[in-house]
Amino acid sequence: MALHLTRMRLPKELGLTSRGLAERASLGSISSWGRLPLVPLATLWAFLWMLVSLIEIAARFLHDPAVPLWQPMVLTAISTCPMIVWLIVHLRSNRYLQPPIEPPRPWFYHHLRQLPLLVIGYIAIADGLRFGLKAVTGVDADFNGRVPYESIKVALFYCLWLGLVYGTLSLLRSREQSAQLARTQQALAESQLSRLQAQLRPHFLFNTLNTVSALMQTDIVRADRVLARLGDLLRASLGAGDANTVPLQEEVRLLRLYTGIMEERFAGRVLTNWRIADDTLHLQIPVMLLQPLLENAFKHGIEQTTGIEQISVMATRDAGRLNIKIHNTGSVLAVGWREGVGIANCRERLRVLYGPAALLDVSNDLHSGVETSISLPLRADS
Repeated sequence: MALHLTRMRLPKELGLTSRGLAERASLGSISSWGRLPLVPLATLWAFLWMLVSLIEIAARFLHDPAVPLWQPMVLTAISTCPMIVWLIVHLRSNRYLQPPIEPPRPWFYHHLRQLPLLVIGYIAIADGLRFGLKAVTGVDADFNGRVPYESIKVALFYCLWLGLVYGTLSLLRSREQSAQLARTQQALAESQLSRLQAQLRPHFLFNTLNTVSALMQTDIVRADRVLARLGDLLRASLGAGDANTVPLQEEVRLLRLYTGIMEERFAGRVLTNWRIADDTLHLQIPVMLLQPLLENAFKHGIEQTTGIEQISVMATRDAGRLNIKIHNTGSVLAVGWREGVGIANCRERLRVLYGPAALLDVSNDLHSGVETSISLPLRADS
């Protein structure tokens, strides 16, 4: 069924539920019944009518072998043609959408009202054709007792047709509503991801500018170098555009630029260890997912100490999953520790993109420091 959906506009407020959007979205209208799945149903229904008519008519001629074969065939055609014409007229209109199919009782009542006219019209046309056939060829069409039988037959077949139509429309409507709901949920997810990314960028920028501000008090040359690297980082970050995911290789490039800025701030106090497996570089991950996690490692593991600490970034591929770990020494999670904005933001983005299939865990390392672990499912083509 050709159902055309109006283009959905994203909600201004994310508080609008997907159910509310689905109710507000128009399911469109049917422009041509000629493209409906009702057409093969009509063909099957017409064939069944013709077969029943052929059996009942042929049975009356079996006792007389002298009757030529064309007579029962012509009588079958006379019985079938009016119904086929009626089907064609109905399929070229939109009458089956009036009234709405829910609830079913008004829909069936609306269409059953025309049953008496259909019975009268069919009997009048069919009997007229039979009279004409008898006048031209002399074939006895046996009209005795035909009206009650034809009335019952038409009523039964019409009810069968209405049942087929209603079942088909209900199935198509259910599928369309499911597709609409999926599109609504996808639009909400994309809108939510955009909001979360918009929160990340100012958060990252303000922290980096604070770093520059601190350096301006002690070393202008280093502050200038940090600003230059910040410009490179912002250009690389903006180059990602509105994409939700990027290859891990691109994400690592952003991390290295950010690490260069932080190494300028904590000169001589941080050792960075990169262990990124080659078979993970092409894998897709959410854009700017790792930057706030690495920022936390610097903020809590390096900024809070005066000694030389280490930060390790690792990525491996195993059993259909991408595993990423960011480990820092110099601090441990305190009792009653709660997630900050950066980690909560990352966790929410993973939920939107992957549902329960993605894992994010922050815990104290068995030896020293804090380790943040992320595990993402791989796509089938990865």
